[in-house]
Amino acid sequence: MRACLINPIKKVFFEGLVYSIEPSNGFGGFCDCGGIMSQKGWVEDWLMIAECENCWKVEAFLYDNYRFVERFEIKVLALIDFLNEILTESEFEALVQKANGVSYNYSSFNKAKRKLEEMNLKLEEILDHLRGTQLP
Repeated sequence: MRACLINPIKKVFFEGLVYSIEPSNGFGGFCDCGGIMSQKGWVEDWLMIAECENCWKVEAFLYDNYRFVERFEIKVLALIDFLNEILTESEFEALVQKANGVSYNYSSFNKAKRKLEEMNLKLEEILDHLRGTQLP
């Protein structure tokens, strides 16, 4: 997975790292379907995220020194789905258990914590969003 928009934390995963998105409104270009793309936000001045008002496709527009470089479609994932893609089952379970204040596998939790921190995700923010999550 090259890139995805992570909801509800409004961050974008791009080439192995997670970045905060500065919300914005405005014209974001035209979609392949003929619809108008609306800006959802920017990562500094080098990555714009836009969504089609007709087909709801989400795309990223990559810039280098304000020069357009590339446009590509990105997935939109709920935080739990994103975590399930990047963590093992035991790592995810340990995070949920820690967030809910129950006994958890310390080794799996540490591995998950390390992975998240290497991607620029703040552990406390993730745990806040996982509180109340039930494991299947």
